Amino acid sequence: MSSAAAYEKVATVIIDTLQRGVVPWQKPWTGTVPMNGETHRPYKGINSLVLGCSGFGDPRWLTWNAIKRLDGKVRKGEKSRPVVFWKFWEVRDEATGEVTDRVPMLRYYSVFNVQQADGLKLRPLSDLIPTANHSPIDAAEAIVANMPQRPTIQLGQQGAWYRPSTDLVGMPDRERFGRVEAYYSTLYHELAHSTGHASRLNREEVTRSNFFGSEDYSREELVAEFCAAFLCNHAGIDSTRDNSAAYVASWLKVLKNDIKMAVWAAGRAQRAADFILGVSGDDAEPTERDETSSPALATA
Repeated sequence: MSSAAAYEKVATVIIDTLQRGVVPWQKPWTGTVPMNGETHRPYKGINSLVLGCSGFGDPRWLTWNAIKRLDGKVRKGEKSRPVVFWKFWEVRDEATGEVTDRVPMLRYYSVFNVQQADGLKLRPLSDLIPTANHSPIDAAEAIVANMPQRPTIQLGQQGAWYRPSTDLVGMPDRERFGRVEAYYSTLYHELAHSTGHASRLNREEVTRSNFFGSEDYSREELVAEFCAAFLCNHAGIDSTRDNSAAYVASWLKVLKNDIKMAVWAAGRAQRAADFILGVSGDDAEPTERDETSSPALATA
């Protein structure tokens, strides 16, 4: 299984979803972020998008073998979804045997939603999802207020933008947005750009000049789109801002031209979201060990 096959699996899911007129990074989740059905660890980055836009009402996913272990059976004709992870190939010096480099290679395994199987012995979903004791809008505002090294936010502007030279985010007043959720989704998009500043995550797509329509511009825009979606989901608000045909067509063009783009952007978007939330990356992502529990034959 090559890295190209893993990238293609992800790109196919994202492109197929866009072709149906659905933007998979705009509030795709139903109830909570997709999670491993056995460990209950949430999926992050591109995996949360690929699984979240599937349309199932249950966020839990399992490999073929895990479903068997839980006395379940995948129904005939059901389609799996890919979960990707990085495997590192060690390069050794022929003379000394010492490791001189570690080359990352993207790999994938296949999972099914628990609603695609019968007979599973699982805890009730209600036991796994805590009842929120705050309003989503309060949570959305707290993300902004608590962002470490937050840039200056200047309201009353005609449009929304981020200016790296002055580390300044410009936003229209909240009242100009038809829905308060759209205000926060837009603000998160601009704050995502600000994480690329040299004083924060130092993304070259932000620190060096780029122009509208360039490859750097498209890459950075997708990072900001993904990051805004991750933050909206964290707050529990709808991230939908623009589902126009022109918007969908623009992303179809970008993703068809580079099948690696979605995986690349989602990884940086997750780091941006973690920075804004003031958290460090954790072990919620799948590992090579998980791959062994799902045969390649389970793929659709």
